[in-house]
Formats: sequence, structure tokens, C-alpha cells
Amino acid sequence: MFKNGGIGKMQMKLGMGYFSNAEQFFNSSEIEEMLEDDSEFFIEYAERKWLSKYFKMKAMASKTSIPSLTSTISNTPTSKTNEFRSPTETHALKAIVASEWVEYFHEKLDCLPEDYKKLIQLKYLTRKEDGRCPSDYHVYSELSVSRTKYYQMKKEALEELGRLLYPS
Repeated sequence: MFKNGGIGKMQMKLGMGYFSNAEQFFNSSEIEEMLEDDSEFFIEYAERKWLSKYFKMKAMASKTSIPSLTSTISNTPTSKTNEFRSPTETHALKAIVASEWVEYFHEKLDCLPEDYKKLIQLKYLTRKEDGRCPSDYHVYSELSVSRTKYYQMKKEALEELGRLLYPS
């Protein structure tokens, strides 16, 4: 395929060996279809597993709730395993997990190119006075890009964010 395997070895090191070998088994339209399905998966993953939960997790991370401090005395164990369960610890752990979730999300968001990052922040991480996310029209006007360019950028940004957030 390549002389002395030079380019082939470089492709394998860069993780592109799969695609060059795939051309031996699939035609280009079949490869494009598989990549499109892959793209849709990561877009949906970013939207459903991360962006739709963002405000709830952010609220949980910053929420300081005071659990009930009412004590009870009983001869029966509180659980089948007889393990100690503290409502105070449960509330604290939820806040810590939510805080780590938000921190991890922002860490991955910061890896995106600046224009993708700004698009996601404007569209998904801000709310209007009525509590809803801004419309696409508002976002592409704010970014000063055409409608077509905006939808292309939105798709690419969500796919890239989904790939960054997906556990590897």
C-alpha cells in the first residue's frame, strides 16, 4: 500500500490506520454513513447526558442544604446491611459529586476552540429571564455568523464536546 510502510506506520501512530484499512472493506459512501452515525451519537451524548443536566448539577454543587438533625432511637437496624447512613454525609457527598461533575464539564469545555466554546456557553449555559435557553437566532446574531454557518458550527461543537466528555 505504501512504500516501506512509512506513511502507514505514521497513520497507525496517529490512530488513522483504521480508516485507511476500512477503505479495503467499505466504499467511501459506506464509510461516510458510519462516520455520520458516529457523529450523531456524540452530539446526542453531549446534549442528553451533559448539557440537559448542567443547571441541575450546578445548583446541587452550590446548594447548601441543612439536613434534618432529628435523631431517632430504635432497636431495629436502619438498613438490611446494618451500615451507618448519615443524612448529613449524604447531602455533603451529593454536593461534592455535583461539584466534581461541573468542574469536569468545564475542564472539557475549555479544551474546545474558542468559537465552539462561546457558542455552547451562549446556547446551553445561559438562561433568559424566563428561565429558558436563548433561541438559535439570538445566538447566531450574537456570534455574528450566518444561520447556515451557525448550524454547522453547532453540530461540530456538540460533536467535539461529546467526544471529549465520553469516557474512553
